[in-house]
Amino acid sequence: MRPFVLQSVVALAALGTLFGCASAKKAQAPAASQAAATNSPLSKEELEKRVEALARFAAGVSGELREQPDDALEQFYKSLLADPSNEPLAIDVARRFIRKKQSEKAIEVLSKSAEQPNATGLLDALLGVAYLQANKPDLAIASSRRAIVKLPSSLLGYQNLAQIYLQTDRPKEALATLDEAAALPSPGFNFLLDLAESYRNHVAAQPRDFATVKPKVTAILDAATKLEPKGQNLIIRMAELWSFAGEYKRAAELYVKLIERFPNQTLLRNRAAELFHRANDPKAAQAQFDALVRDQPTNPLTHYFLGTIAAAQKDWDKAVESYERAIQLNEGAKTEVDQFYFELAEIHLRRDDPDAALKLLATARKKFKLSFFLEYFTGLAHSRAKDYAASVKHFTAAELLAKRDDPERLNGLFFFQVGTAYERHKDFKQAENYFRQALKLAPDFAEVLNYLGYMWADLGENLTEAKTMIEQALKQEPENAAFLDSMAWVLHKLNQPKEALVFQLKALQFQKEPDATLHDHLGDIYAALKQPGKAREHWQKALAIEPSDVIQKKLKAAPADP
Repeated sequence: MRPFVLQSVVALAALGTLFGCASAKKAQAPAASQAAATNSPLSKEELEKRVEALARFAAGVSGELREQPDDALEQFYKSLLADPSNEPLAIDVARRFIRKKQSEKAIEVLSKSAEQPNATGLLDALLGVAYLQANKPDLAIASSRRAIVKLPSSLLGYQNLAQIYLQTDRPKEALATLDEAAALPSPGFNFLLDLAESYRNHVAAQPRDFATVKPKVTAILDAATKLEPKGQNLIIRMAELWSFAGEYKRAAELYVKLIERFPNQTLLRNRAAELFHRANDPKAAQAQFDALVRDQPTNPLTHYFLGTIAAAQKDWDKAVESYERAIQLNEGAKTEVDQFYFELAEIHLRRDDPDAALKLLATARKKFKLSFFLEYFTGLAHSRAKDYAASVKHFTAAELLAKRDDPERLNGLFFFQVGTAYERHKDFKQAENYFRQALKLAPDFAEVLNYLGYMWADLGENLTEAKTMIEQALKQEPENAAFLDSMAWVLHKLNQPKEALVFQLKALQFQKEPDATLHDHLGDIYAALKQPGKAREHWQKALAIEPSDVIQKKLKAAPADP
């Protein structure tokens, strides 16, 4: 529908009013002048301007009907200059000028209309937007404040002012403005939801304020809940706001109530299941997905989500079954989903089945274009299969693709994983390079600190720095058996066997399962302490866990007890 056809009829009716047509008196112009409102006679000049305004308006409508929007806008603009009392027209014309980046014309139209008797705060609110576009923030703020005064129970002025503060890098004032709106008495349901969404928009611009905003949004939603909304769209909006606040279960429960009313809307059930999953309520999520499987047995997304739930519960067999079903149902679709393959590959790796992961990824390589994740998971799988040369090759490809397409993928964890592959490939310089890159991005990454420290200790290099790094890791996880073993090992290499013994015994105390390396190291420490009997005891324990020619040689070379 073209926006001004109906208004032209109203305007013509108003023209009839000017000339005393009794049958037109029931119709009113969109914004009557003060003279018309009081039935005062118009001066000759006022009458001429009114006639010009209506003529320009009609010309603008004609321009729109002829699909000449620029000509139409110019006529509407001139109509407002002749008679700025037509507020709906002023708002629409100003919006068009703002979209065309012609803020000065928007300001001219809105300023004249805002000066009219009975002008509403809507004009001032939009005037604030125009002033901001014209890089006049102080005037933008003043206009928004006038809108708040004229519309004290409306959220519009507050929203506008908060947005202006955000765009002028004044987030504290923006948040204070929303708090001011939150203090208004007796707000309605829509007001509460709009306010909560304004807080969410604030967090989108200022993520660090989430902790401050969350309790405010929760209080607003608690108040909104008491008003018992009935409309489906309103309930969905409220559910998504609960999700934003991290209250996933409350959000899911709202979707469940909607499902009771609209059982055939599968999107509602999908969302409920996803939210229950995020709320760490696998039983409730499973119930929704089971219903989805009954209703939509051929929907690949349903089986994909079942796989994610099974994986979260470490039910690897169920996860594999669900992911494979999702891939099978998605096969041949216009837009096959490569993510299904990558997540199933990760499940295979968690099951310590790198061969299955590599076979799956080879299939994906034939179907999809090269991507970071394809190369990344292939690198992980080769590393798990102990083919470190291939692992390094694919990690390098993943790094190049990420640099080109998505640099944020190159985080501390990625560099750590590449570093471990290089270390196992015996390229220690490259391993150190990647570990240092990881620490540059994440200085407190305990796994990296420990791994690099242990690598140096094992090589007998940089022992002082290695000890410092391992100490930093242990501060974060003082009962981590691997970190304790690393500290014992670096002390052993620093010729401090007594101190090393303390840490090695602690490592054995906190080990979660028998570890050959821990007993091997303890044997070496006892040998350094001239206790060959205890050394042989722990080397033998290490051999019982995992065969080793190196340890066998130590046993043969060990001296007899004194």
